[in-house]
Amino acid sequence: MEISIIMGIAFVISVVVNFILLRLAIWQSRDLADISDNLGDLVEIIENYGEHLRKVYSLDSFYGDETLEFLMEHTRAVRAILEEQYGSTTMITDPIEYQIEEEEENAQEEIPEKEKHVFYAGARRRDS
Repeated sequence: MEISIIMGIAFVISVVVNFILLRLAIWQSRDLADISDNLGDLVEIIENYGEHLRKVYSLDSFYGDETLEFLMEHTRAVRAILEEQYGSTTMITDPIEYQIEEEEENAQEEIPEKEKHVFYAGARRRDS
């Protein structure tokens, strides 16, 4: 009798702890997805800023300006740091792309039609 009470209490505690851990995992995964999206947006903003700066620098009136040249180098450095430090984090929410090796594709293409339908004996008539 005592053992069944102890086992019941242990079961209830286990269910509660598992529920709490599940909720924590859900919250953490949502936060991580938000961070990943924000970092992806930040990298995109820095890339757009660098492109805009490059266009301004290429204008005749600003070409050769040292300040803009230093800004371009600084932008490249910031972008490189973001890619190096947080590049893998920004890819968390990207869909996974699977690559099929050429050998597998060629092997599938080389199978003749007869081998694909080994158990197919042809059309049968209903009265046979």
